[in-house]
Amino acid sequence: MSDPASTAIAVLAALGAAGSFGVAAALQHRQAQLAPKSADLSFRLLARLAGRPLWLAGIVLAALAYGLQALALAFGPLSLVAPIVATDLLFALPVAARYSRPLRAWDWLGCVLAAGGVAAFLAAAPPSSGRSDAPPRHWLLVFACVALACVLALSASRLAGGPARAALTATAAGAVFGLTAAVTLSLSRLVRAVGPGGALAHWQPWALLALGLAGLLLSANAFQAGALAASLPVMDTVEPVCGVLLGTLLFGERLAASPAGVGVQLAGAAAAVAGITLLGRYAGTTAIGNSANQDHLLTGARAARQGQPASRADGHRPALEGRAGR
Repeated sequence: MSDPASTAIAVLAALGAAGSFGVAAALQHRQAQLAPKSADLSFRLLARLAGRPLWLAGIVLAALAYGLQALALAFGPLSLVAPIVATDLLFALPVAARYSRPLRAWDWLGCVLAAGGVAAFLAAAPPSSGRSDAPPRHWLLVFACVALACVLALSASRLAGGPARAALTATAAGAVFGLTAAVTLSLSRLVRAVGPGGALAHWQPWALLALGLAGLLLSANAFQAGALAASLPVMDTVEPVCGVLLGTLLFGERLAASPAGVGVQLAGAAAAVAGITLLGRYAGTTAIGNSANQDHLLTGARAARQGQPASRADGHRPALEGRAGR
């Protein structure tokens, strides 16, 4: 298959993955916010969320997104796919807008900065698919570095609260997602070479299962710890940075060689981060606050029809109790 055709497949599949990831993140964040709070990183949160249909819908969309991301990585380099997938917040906005306000000038500026920054970064990148795999010692070093980064971020999150805790947990999740993308690239190339059955005899599919579970746990706890503005923009920044670094170190993918190209890529990355931050402010507390209030009002109405007080059946305090607690 020609390089232009491979690049087209990679770009389209990455855009599909970004859309699915964005809607999935919006659904999962809302349900995580409505679940009973947990002080520690625990699998009990996942057990509670498993009973929520919208959370399960988000899981289905996330699985679809991983499949599209794998397809993109089978035909394109990680340094191409990771920045595109990081635009998932653009696709989360329509979901957030359903429970929040219409887009304003600053929100549109965020869209332009995020999309334009990614476009500039990719335009300055030389076409290079790199190699399909890396030596085992390189993989061991990368896994150790990501594990250390996660331990440090999660240790710091235990001492923090509110947005800081959500951001630190999201940092660990973003690092895991970046490593997941690298392993997905290796697995997708392996499947193309030996077939699905032959790939099961290698370490990549089993490592991918473990990373997927770890990423799901970390993202759920990050979503519950604070507003979407405190978590998803951090993930969308850490994941592509980690992905581009791993693509360069593990697979020999190249960034721009000339000083001008490097300058364009750095400016594009800075613009994309600024745009993601602006969009994160939009997709934050207003949507979740409105959805939580709507769910409480519905619960209170049901209880009133049954002649009972509004209890914690939905996992939340009644309105007056919540105000007194603060």
